[in-house]
Amino acid sequence: MITLTLTLDSLATYIVAIDIIVLLLYILYIFQKNRALEKSIKNITDFISEYFTHTGADVRVTCFKLDGYKRFVTLIESQPLKRFRYSNVLENNLISHIYQKTGNTVEKIYWRFPVEIHKDEVLAEAHAEAIGDDSYFVDIQAAADAGTTYKVSEASWDEFKSTK
Repeated sequence: MITLTLTLDSLATYIVAIDIIVLLLYILYIFQKNRALEKSIKNITDFISEYFTHTGADVRVTCFKLDGYKRFVTLIESQPLKRFRYSNVLENNLISHIYQKTGNTVEKIYWRFPVEIHKDEVLAEAHAEAIGDDSYFVDIQAAADAGTTYKVSEASWDEFKSTK
């Protein structure tokens, strides 16, 4: 038979209470930090969306924070427009406006201009490109079109050397 005797004096009780309070404060700090991060991301995406809404461009914006850095990376997706041809010039202006309005530093802006191409067109272009660029393929294709059966026969060494 084992007996367990537990005595808590006032010092041990205070230490346990302080540990619990410190743990709760740390959890609250983590939640507050995540809330501030989400607010910063929302401010950046809202600002960029509003910035392009005034110019008449329809864009989708995604923003995230790099691990270990206090800076953000932004992804902007838009239809290919002529005014975005020199988007690198626009990036510097946009980064400075974001810093002035939100106080957050954007390190990089990545652009995506999706172009919809049908699979049949891509395959046809690849086939036409392969045929036009490779003379070996043209010869093989002509031989394949000429006859569908193989002809195998013995050849002399002189005939072999003359076909090279």
